Amino acid sequence: MNRRRFLLLSLLVMLSQRGMAFFKVSPSDQEGPFYPVVPIPLDADLVHHANGAARGRHLELKGRVINQQQQPQSAVRVEIWQCDTSGRYRHPWAPGSDRVDPHFAGFGSVNTGSDGAYRFKTLIPVPYGGRPPHIHVKLFYANRELLTSQLYLKGQVGQGGSRGARSGGLSGGSEPMVIDPRSVGENQWRADFDVVIA
Repeated sequence: MNRRRFLLLSLLVMLSQRGMAFFKVSPSDQEGPFYPVVPIPLDADLVHHANGAARGRHLELKGRVINQQQQPQSAVRVEIWQCDTSGRYRHPWAPGSDRVDPHFAGFGSVNTGSDGAYRFKTLIPVPYGGRPPHIHVKLFYANRELLTSQLYLKGQVGQGGSRGARSGGLSGGSEPMVIDPRSVGENQWRADFDVVIA
């Protein structure tokens, strides 16, 4: 093999390995019917609301927003919303919304910093109405929507029959986004998830 051919082959291998380092974009999923009808505040603490602490298992949800080259994305607004531990949403059209836990805010948002990090205090989601447990998530940069999706619990993605995650609005037949909470103390759980945007 001559030197030129060897250099060309080495370059192709290097480019191939670099291409393999690209992360897959996080899949989109259905927004669901209970996206908040009021502006979502910049507030990362959903479990301490109206001078009290929410019922349920408290979860610290954290991670980064990165691109496919693993570069952190700053100034991305991350919104989450979910039901309380009894399966009720803070939304006027949701069944039982008049009985929602008064100490669970139900929704909140943060802006990522230069490291792309986000962090929320929320609840480990619970199933309701035949749906598997999930946390809704939406990302914006300025006024442009980047992603609408859902975070499911490991091992509970397929619950819910025809209304489960695997038959929902996932883009391109992608696998759903899954978190695996771990206990870090009495009624305290933690889960990490990096969201990858194009």
